[in-house]
Amino acid sequence: MTQPSAIIDSRVNAMIREFADHRGFVGMPEHRVIYRSYEFPKTRQVWKVELGAEAFALKLDYEADSDGRLAKEFRELQNLSAHFAKYDKLGIATPVYLSPTGTFCVTEFLDHKTAGERLQAVESDQTRRQVFRRAGLWLHAMHEYEPQKRKEFWGNWMVKELDEIVARGEMQAPADDVAYMRAILHEQTRKVNRIRDTHATSHGDFHGENIMLGPGMTYGFDFTEARAKMAVYDVVDFLKVDIYRDTPVAEIDNTGITKAHRDMFFKGYKHKIDKGVLDVSLRGRLLLDWASITRESHAKIRADRILYRNLKPRLDIAFAKA
Repeated sequence: MTQPSAIIDSRVNAMIREFADHRGFVGMPEHRVIYRSYEFPKTRQVWKVELGAEAFALKLDYEADSDGRLAKEFRELQNLSAHFAKYDKLGIATPVYLSPTGTFCVTEFLDHKTAGERLQAVESDQTRRQVFRRAGLWLHAMHEYEPQKRKEFWGNWMVKELDEIVARGEMQAPADDVAYMRAILHEQTRKVNRIRDTHATSHGDFHGENIMLGPGMTYGFDFTEARAKMAVYDVVDFLKVDIYRDTPVAEIDNTGITKAHRDMFFKGYKHKIDKGVLDVSLRGRLLLDWASITRESHAKIRADRILYRNLKPRLDIAFAKA
């Protein structure tokens, strides 16, 4: 429901007024909050702002400045708009306005379901597979934004991060199971370290809620984490959306991902990714997600209980502990 124009937060109202004045809009726009950061709910938000028939997404960060994270993201969006104009049926949320203070920026409002929402809503195998194919197509275009390089892969960070999680002593997962999988991950990581793989300007946070699927168009958004990095990590970030669905064990491959979904993703994504590097990265990511679920969050948060339940059989396959 749209919030009334009475004071919600004076800073938000001032931002909305600034943008409305910039567009020459008279009166108070309709507006409502549509997103709050999980980690920074009071300082990082997204508001839907309606100026008559036009709708926009206003992204704010009270702690940003004129050369901060939002200003950098907005400049990236401007460059990416030009890049994606070369592709048919692929795009991003068009950048519209950056406040001189850098505390907020505005893009067009995309009113489509995210890839994650579509995967949760549909029962058709073919429709789900097309979500993965379209995501692969979009990411292929993203990784062509700037010239690619070949750099050495180093996966030691996964083992180090897992050790830090274990040391905190808060895991819901049985310590013996995690130790068994950690030993396998360590050995597999050692074998693929130093392999030269694709390094590209990447989205940086390419999960199922940062891509929208409209009629005939696929859009990416939220480029705050965009930077040059190993391309495999964007691929892993999206493929692991598969874990939020119940999948028959027979359809899971040896990395814990539905084989048909992985295959369809690579119908769209064609850049060279070393298979060994991808396999180890997927296993490591799923293990980290499982180990990160604490006893407290498992008891209190239904989504974590579902995630924990879904991950266990996949990890048993990925680490051959069925």
